[in-house]
Amino acid sequence: MVAILVEPNSPEMLTVRYATHLLGGAVCYLRNTNPGTYSAVLPLDQQIQILRDTEAMTIYTDATNAERALELADGGGIQVTRLHHEHGDEAGLVDTADTSDVAPWDSDALVFIPFTSGSTGRPKGIRSSGRAWEGAVRAFVEVGREAGCASILLSTPLSHAGAGLADAVFTLGGTVYLHESFDVENFVRTVSAQQDISWTFIATSHVLQLIDHLHDRGICHNDALEAAGLSSLKRIIYGGSPGAPARLAQAFRLLGPTLVGWYGSGESYQISILAPEEHGDPELVGTVGRPFPGVEVVVCNSDSGAQLIVGEIGEVRVRSQQVMDGYTGNPELTTRVLRDGWYFTGDLGYFNDRGYLTLVGRVADVIKVKGVKVHPIVVEAEILAHPGVRLAAVYGVQDEDGTEHIFAAIECNPAEVVKIEDIRARITEALSPIHVPEKINFLSALPMNNTGKPDKVLLRSQSI
Repeated sequence: MVAILVEPNSPEMLTVRYATHLLGGAVCYLRNTNPGTYSAVLPLDQQIQILRDTEAMTIYTDATNAERALELADGGGIQVTRLHHEHGDEAGLVDTADTSDVAPWDSDALVFIPFTSGSTGRPKGIRSSGRAWEGAVRAFVEVGREAGCASILLSTPLSHAGAGLADAVFTLGGTVYLHESFDVENFVRTVSAQQDISWTFIATSHVLQLIDHLHDRGICHNDALEAAGLSSLKRIIYGGSPGAPARLAQAFRLLGPTLVGWYGSGESYQISILAPEEHGDPELVGTVGRPFPGVEVVVCNSDSGAQLIVGEIGEVRVRSQQVMDGYTGNPELTTRVLRDGWYFTGDLGYFNDRGYLTLVGRVADVIKVKGVKVHPIVVEAEILAHPGVRLAAVYGVQDEDGTEHIFAAIECNPAEVVKIEDIRARITEALSPIHVPEKINFLSALPMNNTGKPDKVLLRSQSI
């Protein structure tokens, strides 16, 4: 096991992984556990815990992170590995003509442990086998091959799903362009300048930033990609959270059939996909698509485990070769989420009669109001249907008696007039009076957490 600590989205995140695999080893990344950005650095104690959980034998680092790596090595009792480039770019490179020592690829062996933060804040290590990684990369290859894509711009971390996309692009013979994080102006500038970038992978919130950026530039028509110099883009894969139907419909009008909705997780990789042309169907744009080929998806009652019929809301469960082997050093949690080959996602959703999956939230996020289960994502979708709303966050707040109340925070387009009574009327008509938030706050900008989503923990704390 090689632990990698380098600058955000450094090419060394790829080359060191490949070198480790050639030696028959696996990798993990130490910088942070955020699938949306790689810029922040984990606290020292959490990085040491990752080293212990993975039983890493060495830390690979670059010059910028060498001091922290040495500190970690002292705390973890392991060595540090670093390539020195003292005499130009070629120094430190090894002749690989003799491949007799290259280990054969083992589909059953551990190859990758991405980390994600749990509800307790302690990083969870996801044990991914060679077989799981093969399946994840193969799915991305098929998406790219179908669209004739080659080169890609990645601003999401190579410590998570971005790594699978990079491998897919190299398999297709393309080039990988890397940004440390997503910045909409830098994104547009790079794609426009290179003119060979045919696809990208960004968070759902980044899609919204992109269309708002184009709108602010006065590009509001259906040939927006060409007008903005982005005509080389054939596929914009997005994921991380479900998109509000109204906002995705707006994106489709601007960006055309380039959007690909990707629903998955670190524990299961790809689950379902919403194809570009399906974004133009009002009945489908609010879904996360149909299961990937080779992936079984069912919706079950969280209590009884019984599989539910079309239209009934329950927990989404997944079975495929991409599902993880378990969590590193946490057999109790592994037993809770992996049962008989099925991964219990903790997501709530339902299938329609066309076989498309709609997500309505998380099992843990349901707000109970007067005995009615209110799913925040459903209320958010209605708020975002208002043409003047850019972002919305709906969350539950408990009073001293333990009674839950619905609150909402909204960020609007400064050029539009949005009235609270219009929002309340829209929710009442589309859902019910019970779904209407008791308090609605208009903010100039919604606070965002480190995954690029509205920070409901902060909003809730400010409401108590």
